[in-house]
Amino acid sequence: MNVKQFGTTWWGEAWLEALEYRALADPNRLPRGRTYARQDRVRNVEVEPGMMRAAVHGSEIYAATLAVNLLDNARWNGLLDEVVGRAKLSAALLAGEVPRELHEILLPGPGDLTPDCNCPDGADPCKHAAALCYVAADVFDADPFALMLLRGRGREQVLSELRRRRSALLGTTVATESNRPRGNDPGMSAAAAFRQEPEQVNRSIVAPAIPRTMRKLSVPPPADSGINEGELRELVADGARRAQAMLAGDGTSMLDLSVGADVARRAIAGDVVAIAEETGLPIGDLAAAAKAFFYGGQAGIVVSRHRWEASNDVLEPGFAIMKRFVAGGAEPKRRANTVSVGPIQLRVDPDCNWWRFDADDDLGWLLSGPSSTDPTDLV
Repeated sequence: MNVKQFGTTWWGEAWLEALEYRALADPNRLPRGRTYARQDRVRNVEVEPGMMRAAVHGSEIYAATLAVNLLDNARWNGLLDEVVGRAKLSAALLAGEVPRELHEILLPGPGDLTPDCNCPDGADPCKHAAALCYVAADVFDADPFALMLLRGRGREQVLSELRRRRSALLGTTVATESNRPRGNDPGMSAAAAFRQEPEQVNRSIVAPAIPRTMRKLSVPPPADSGINEGELRELVADGARRAQAMLAGDGTSMLDLSVGADVARRAIAGDVVAIAEETGLPIGDLAAAAKAFFYGGQAGIVVSRHRWEASNDVLEPGFAIMKRFVAGGAEPKRRANTVSVGPIQLRVDPDCNWWRFDADDDLGWLLSGPSSTDPTDLV
């Protein structure tokens, strides 16, 4: 017989540890509360900023609540700055995971957690409130944004603020309805584009060969023109690459790209560190975006940054393939439009194209190849 477990993620487990610390005065109530939770006695769970409530069926139906201190603006700003500054954290949140780096900010500490109930039991917590706390771990396991809502801000508010901060780094406005940020092109350095050997491998995603004739202008621009010769060479070389791709039938002019997508495209052949410095973008975000554009163009960037709620029927092909070929008997995790097992994740877009992402310790989930309509091709 399988016994229902709570806190199957590290953050769910940490939540229960906070509960156990709170209940040190009367730890005997916790096993009874866990039994109530396993017996499905907790119904109608509601989450709002600072409060979780539910009806718990005991000898009567009791109203159990769980109050949690809200994070103030300073702590929210610190959390959001941390996420925007590190691609790994953004990727984890969008994949439905709580990064361990946010542990101290998000999870309640001593004095942050106050269970309550209208039953006559004077224990702190009573078995009804304890049952709600165990079910809360289940809720947070399934959706970490519920934990954020309990601490004061919901999914849309958090994601909108993250988008706004990324747009500010790009010098653009918040994304339009087409999810394409627009604004003034921040420009970039051409130092690495014409370097025969990159100084460091991780400074360049891809370094296609550039004809030597493009490495030097036959006539330098006038000294008082205000034109930077290096940047002009880069623009000439970039235009040549586009023209070559169009003549070969392998691409378009790409002049319709958003500023953000075009910066990612140019980072494919350029110096990621220099471009990041000149645009103000985190290096990790730019490197991940460049790789996404390299494999999938604009669609690759969209699938890397945006989630949507796919039904189980839509996810089933990827789930079955991951369970058969990757999981080795383990149960793949389904979240939003993703199916994950260990360091491998498959994502499906609204057009039912599948994309494979591999985990990177520093950059989070990275797109690792072109899409396919058959997820079998990706594993």
